[in-house]
Amino acid sequence: MNDTGSGSAEERFDGAGADHRTPLTPPASEPDAGGAGAAESSAFGGALGRTVRAGMSGESLSGRGVLDAIGGWRGVAETLVPGLLFLVIFTFTRDARVSAIAPAALALVAVVVRLIRREPLVSVFSGAAGVAIAVVATLLTGRGADYYVPGFITNIAWSAGLLISMAVGWPLVGVALGALRGDLTGWRRDRALKRVTMWLTLLWSGLFIARLAVQVPLYFAAREPDGVAATDALGIARLVMGVPLFALVVVFTWMVLSKLTRSSDESGGEIGASTGQNTPRT
Repeated sequence: MNDTGSGSAEERFDGAGADHRTPLTPPASEPDAGGAGAAESSAFGGALGRTVRAGMSGESLSGRGVLDAIGGWRGVAETLVPGLLFLVIFTFTRDARVSAIAPAALALVAVVVRLIRREPLVSVFSGAAGVAIAVVATLLTGRGADYYVPGFITNIAWSAGLLISMAVGWPLVGVALGALRGDLTGWRRDRALKRVTMWLTLLWSGLFIARLAVQVPLYFAAREPDGVAATDALGIARLVMGVPLFALVVVFTWMVLSKLTRSSDESGGEIGASTGQNTPRT
């Protein structure tokens, strides 16, 4: 995505040249969004990091920005197309093993393309790993519903991790914010900021929990002898609750952090105007 790191972060300097930042302003030495981190553009952690970065730097919400946050067109395609291919072919053939061939071939092509482009190995294999596991599970059991089992494991892991981070007082959104600011603990001293990151972390965990709440019952229904329709419904639910729902959470997180940044800027400006001084904001 377009780098909105240190260049777009709002900074204030008093007459002596001291650097005063808002609680949400990242340091000037913040790493660039590209490189190895961008290789995992379709992963949840990468999307969360880019969303926090965009919101705290004051970047205006845009369709292009949201698209970049969730991995760009390639990330979206690599997330949606394998499942869509499986669902379409299974709908017509009702053969899970045959339906799994197309996602497997697509994943192989993606690996070859990335290798030709000499992308980092993490980037090469991370996208194909999930598809490969799903395909193997389907080939072993012959049940269409088992194609979606690896996704359940991912959702369980992330929802558990997010809830645990809240339980121990280190909500993951706050940790991401602190990492981007270069101060892993400073945000915890601001009660309002900690409360916001706690609610946003709950929102992200709700995304994964909602997927499980809808899709796991469909999975068990699909395992019944007459569960073909439930398998179709599971595939549709996986698509609808994938990128579209993910994008909505990204948008909401971005808006909340942007509003918090503007509020911090405005309150700091009002303090300076009332005293006639450039008051440091912490």
